[in-house]
Amino acid sequence: MLISMKKTFGFLTAIFVFSSCYLFSSCYYDVEKQLYPPSGCDTTNATYASYIAPLMQNNCTACHSTAAPSANIILDTYNGVKSAATSGKLYGSMSHASGFIAMPPSGTKLNSCDLTKVNKWITAGSPNN
Repeated sequence: MLISMKKTFGFLTAIFVFSSCYLFSSCYYDVEKQLYPPSGCDTTNATYASYIAPLMQNNCTACHSTAAPSANIILDTYNGVKSAATSGKLYGSMSHASGFIAMPPSGTKLNSCDLTKVNKWITAGSPNN
């Protein structure tokens, strides 16, 4: 009878361990939207005419315009913005990257969505769209 109890105990222990492992592993549920929530930054309209030019107008052209080209950087024309983008100065300064003069000079960096849109436009080749 003692052997029978040991077998029963061993069998019940094995069932308990297996059931516990199965139960805990089966409760794990990944929902992509919960793990990686959308950034909320829509970059589909990051074109020069609809986004980049107005951004430059609101944040940069007071100091970097044809009339007042601080540091010889002109950001009120497409050619000026493209030149700054191509050289890396535009994004480097706006993102406060090491080795660049942080812009705007107030020290307040543009928000991450603005920077993402600028970066997308630049990586697309800085098109005049």
